[in-house]
Amino acid sequence: MNMARHFPMLLLLTLGFTALAGSARAQSSAEGHGAIAVVVNTMNPLSDLALPELRKMLTGERRFWKGNVQVRLVLRAPGSPEHDRVIALLLHMDNASFSELWRAKVFRGEAADEPPKVASGNLAAEYVGRTSGGITFMAARSVPPGLKILSVDGKLPGQPGYALNKDSRQ
Repeated sequence: MNMARHFPMLLLLTLGFTALAGSARAQSSAEGHGAIAVVVNTMNPLSDLALPELRKMLTGERRFWKGNVQVRLVLRAPGSPEHDRVIALLLHMDNASFSELWRAKVFRGEAADEPPKVASGNLAAEYVGRTSGGITFMAARSVPPGLKILSVDGKLPGQPGYALNKDSRQ
C-alpha cells in the first residue's frame, strides 16, 4: 500500500533521470565541436560504420544494409552546413559535382532518383525516424531522442579523429 502511494513519484524520477542520461551522452561527446552525426533509425542493428562504406552509401554504390534493408539516404538541402560539409569532407566534391554524380546514376538506370533533400534537420529526423533503412547527417547537438547516432570507424561525433568534426581534414 505504501508503494502504491509513492509509485507516481518514483516513475517521474526514473523518467527524469533517463532523459538526463540521454541528453548528457549526446552533449558530452558533441557539444561545442560542431560535429555532424551520422543518424539512423533505431531499428538499424549497426552501431558503427566504416568510412569507406559510408562513402559508398553517399554515392549510391551501397544500396542495402545488412539484412537486405534498402539504404534510404536523405540529405539537407545544398547550402546547409550538414550537406556541404558531408559532401566536401567525405567525398571531396562540391555540390555541382555531387548532383552530377547522382543525375548520371539516374540516367544510366543505376538509381531510381537522387536522394531527397529537405529544408531542415527536423524534416530529416522525421524521415529517418519513420523509415527503417533511413540515414541522414545532422548537427550532433540537434539529434532528437528516438534516433541512433552511428560511430564512424569506432569514433563518435566530437571525439578526436571523427571524420565529420568541424576541424576534420580527410
